[in-house]
Amino acid sequence: MKILKEYIEYIFAYIFKIFVLIFPEELLKYFLKSIIPIVKFFIYERQRSMIKNFHLSFQDKTPKEVLKTINNVWYNVGWTFISAVKYINNPKKIFLKVKFKNKEKLKNLSGNTIIFSAHIGNWELLAQRLVLEGYKVAAIVRELRNKFVDTEINKLREKLGGKIFYAHQIKEIMNYLKSGGIVYLLPDQHIVEGSVRVEFLGRLAFTTPIITLLNKRLKSKIIPMFCIKVKDEYEIFIEDEFLPKYTGDMRKDLEFNTLRMNKIIEKYIKLYADQWMWLHRRWKEK
Repeated sequence: MKILKEYIEYIFAYIFKIFVLIFPEELLKYFLKSIIPIVKFFIYERQRSMIKNFHLSFQDKTPKEVLKTINNVWYNVGWTFISAVKYINNPKKIFLKVKFKNKEKLKNLSGNTIIFSAHIGNWELLAQRLVLEGYKVAAIVRELRNKFVDTEINKLREKLGGKIFYAHQIKEIMNYLKSGGIVYLLPDQHIVEGSVRVEFLGRLAFTTPIITLLNKRLKSKIIPMFCIKVKDEYEIFIEDEFLPKYTGDMRKDLEFNTLRMNKIIEKYIKLYADQWMWLHRRWKEK
């Protein structure tokens, strides 16, 4: 029964991909706006959770401002997935639509580097833009429950020459970094196993310390990057190299450096709150 359910989901996902590839962008935007109320109706609990989390993170916002922002989140996140599917299948679009805000900082990007970002703007196209620039980039992702859909999404992610590792493939990730590769990951999701619990937007949240661990073990360079939607395009913001601090107390070092990285992510969420993936259950207790 589970296999049948997954296969049906895969068929719907495949039809959706064909739909996205066939129709022009303007029609897809109209379609997205029209379908959002239906989606919100069927997963209303997620809408309520998003509003609650936004209120707790931005207590100075009025209910009207919160609702407007959350409505924009639905559209921006939806367009993130649609544009990723459409543009990866037409790389010229990525060159046209995804630009570097401060391209001169790309000179800091070399082998054995960890790029960290967040589920904000268009995180999928960020990695693809770097691949098209000629960088050896592998994205670290979480495996989806639906194996069929997971396989298709990863094929899409690797279509232009990038590579995919699952988060549990630590040995493979380390070997890739040692060979001069660049890994790209998004540490703003709820992960309990092996995590530290540090502040994120004013509340404690389980966060992976893998970036600090890899830096400690391999001396990997760490560079924060964020791909932000600006009108009908995306701009990639490249931060200065992140330098972890070590005191000899590894547990405290993991917490301290992970908290510092969270603060960088927070800066972009506060600037572009309607582009972050508020749908995540970021502050779960377990």
